[in-house]
Amino acid sequence: MDHGEDLGAVLCILLGTVIVVASIFGSVAVAKDSRTLLICYAVLLVFLLIVQIVLVSISYAASRDFLPDSLRQGLDDLWDLQHEGNSTLNTYEEWLHCCGRNNAEDYLHLDKLPPPSCCLNRDCTKHLNLFMTGCEVKFKEYVTNKTANFHSLSWFLVIFEFAGSVTTCYLVDSIRNQRDRIRFYN
Repeated sequence: MDHGEDLGAVLCILLGTVIVVASIFGSVAVAKDSRTLLICYAVLLVFLLIVQIVLVSISYAASRDFLPDSLRQGLDDLWDLQHEGNSTLNTYEEWLHCCGRNNAEDYLHLDKLPPPSCCLNRDCTKHLNLFMTGCEVKFKEYVTNKTANFHSLSWFLVIFEFAGSVTTCYLVDSIRNQRDRIRFYN
């Protein structure tokens, strides 16, 4: 794991913890019917909203600009280790239903037969069982799909937090109006 992944994991955990604490703070503010606490909660939500938009934007840019090269380099390293008896590429071949770096012909260029991990149910007796797509393409599709899911979920959370901050502002205004009416009629 590199430092970028460590930083990403720490930021996600930290952001999740802050969101949970903010939710508890918001619940207490609503329960106490405190206008000041609700204003603080709304400001906190807007701050979290800005932080999440920045993080999602950075994540989107990183996955678009740096991820393809990183994946290619990682698969090149796995392919080089494959010749030294490393079975990690075999695991990916079975999992993703792929064969070789670019396709099954990669093994033939090395005067080798594709390993059983390149075949459906590890049965290479039938040519139709051979996975023809390379692992670079399959892994890129897999990671692209997962990052797209992450970005969709992140934008959903941003929209949800925006709705929460608008609702909180409405609640603060409602509390102020109620207190003004009580003062006016008393």
